[in-house]
Amino acid sequence: MENAHAHPGSSLNIAVDRLDRALEALESRVRALQAGEPLPEYTGDGTGGTNAAYDRVLAELEEARISNAQLAQAANAAHEALGAAAANIRQLLANEAA
Repeated sequence: MENAHAHPGSSLNIAVDRLDRALEALESRVRALQAGEPLPEYTGDGTGGTNAAYDRVLAELEEARISNAQLAQAANAAHEALGAAAANIRQLLANEAA
């Protein structure tokens, strides 16, 4: 998010897109579980390794966590910008009324 301040809208769009993808993947997995499909079998090799299905799920969860954090950061930035704009408008209106 190095250009978050230059283009906060694009950062927000990226975060929303990533969160949407992660949520879609999670919803798909929940539907599969509700349909009776079993969880992928864990086939760790005893040395701390995991199988590809678990690695993929963990990666999706991490992506969702990161996306959620980015979305929260973008929302906070938007909130601050809206607050500053509202303060400017109030100031302009007060100056006109005076």
